[in-house]
Amino acid sequence: MSIGESKSAGRIGKGICGCILDSSAKDFPALLSHAGTDLVEWRLDCFSERFAKESPQLFFDALSADSRHPLIATNRPLREMGTFNGPEEARLRILEKAATSGAEWIDLEFDGARSSVARFHELGVKVLVSSHHPEGTPSSRHLRELLENMAGTGADALKIAAFARTMEDNLRILELISVARKEFETDLIAFCMGHAGKWSRIACLLFGSPWTYARLEGQPAAAPGQLSADEIRTLLEILEHE
Repeated sequence: MSIGESKSAGRIGKGICGCILDSSAKDFPALLSHAGTDLVEWRLDCFSERFAKESPQLFFDALSADSRHPLIATNRPLREMGTFNGPEEARLRILEKAATSGAEWIDLEFDGARSSVARFHELGVKVLVSSHHPEGTPSSRHLRELLENMAGTGADALKIAAFARTMEDNLRILELISVARKEFETDLIAFCMGHAGKWSRIACLLFGSPWTYARLEGQPAAAPGQLSADEIRTLLEILEHE
């Protein structure tokens, strides 16, 4: 099994997901098979300027390559720390294009996921439902209610990311990983953003997240506090050999 094939990806090892926020069509295929990662996230919302200069089809055609990593297609709207600022239906149609072009996963924001999960399952792809909290980390009670509601969407995996203002914020987020697995039988990627949350991006793998997100060389960070793929790989190797 691979991360792209299994709903319970967390049971097969630790994954590093490299985030692609900018690339020429020429360099895009190499990023899709980056040696330091196990899967990649394509932030389609960040590619609007690229698509104005280069044919979007050149990028979508690259998804047909057999040698690439499993791919999560994300088209993040402004309301969830993204850059897409168009109509919701147009945003979803772009994600449909990624799904029919070969993407294994589609990331859907929780606030609109209930009406869209089935739509993408019908296309044969897995759905990751995500929720982002850049203003801070909610209370434990709020987070558990959020997790329960997210689990009810029918998604194949979930993601919760919140901005950490204290070290304790990380613990509230990380404890959700085992709750998701034990109470809702689903995988959860959960970590904190910001300087105080950096360590949770590695700790989440140790707690059972199927993957964590990383910055690729030459790429901007997708969120505050994001570590590079090399940094995560090095730290994991140190932890595994101690």
